[in-house]
Amino acid sequence: MKKKFITLLLCAAVGIGALSGCGGNTPAKELPEDSVAADITVDKESLPPLSEDLQEIYEGAYKIYYQISFGTFDYDENATYEKDELTYYKITDPRFPTYEDFRTYLLQYFTEFFVDNSILSKDNLMFTKGEDGGLYYLGGGRGSNIFYAGHTFEIDKESEDEIGFEATAYYTNSNEAYKGDYFYTTPDNPEDYTTQKFLFVLWKEDAGWRFNTFHLFF
Repeated sequence: MKKKFITLLLCAAVGIGALSGCGGNTPAKELPEDSVAADITVDKESLPPLSEDLQEIYEGAYKIYYQISFGTFDYDENATYEKDELTYYKITDPRFPTYEDFRTYLLQYFTEFFVDNSILSKDNLMFTKGEDGGLYYLGGGRGSNIFYAGHTFEIDKESEDEIGFEATAYYTNSNEAYKGDYFYTTPDNPEDYTTQKFLFVLWKEDAGWRFNTFHLFF
């Protein structure tokens, strides 16, 4: 029996919890319609002020980082793998038939350093490689920030091999969850929001531009 990990616990804290080569991948359009990955979309107005090809990299990075952060993966509850007294479940996303396929997929959007030292680091217990070579997942994910209202982007530095841009995320000062439309320009009433800065860094590698840092704001 297949199930979906969809952990959308609502956090009351304003702070955002951080996560402490193409080819051979099934395009997102070929995912089953009921896959949780097929439901993840990106508002074009929310993209950073980059060239179209770099915006596509950002969008791809955003979608998979969203899955990783919130634990939105399809998995088979009957295909388990025990490791260090923990139970992992086999991910059934057709893009990642093996652990190595998952790593290769990530390298389309992130640097090897970021993949191996953050997303798939030994200290991050979220993913593991099964005895069959498959991708196994511990389950769960962090909660969302109910006070998030929007964000803006600004290019910080740009050279031939590095681009840095900063995001300013806005969180309502209200004691209740934000219920308005998300905005992507500086609000007329900034005093109604708390802000937090996030730095994104793109490095140009042999395979092309890749993110060496990445964040979600909510």
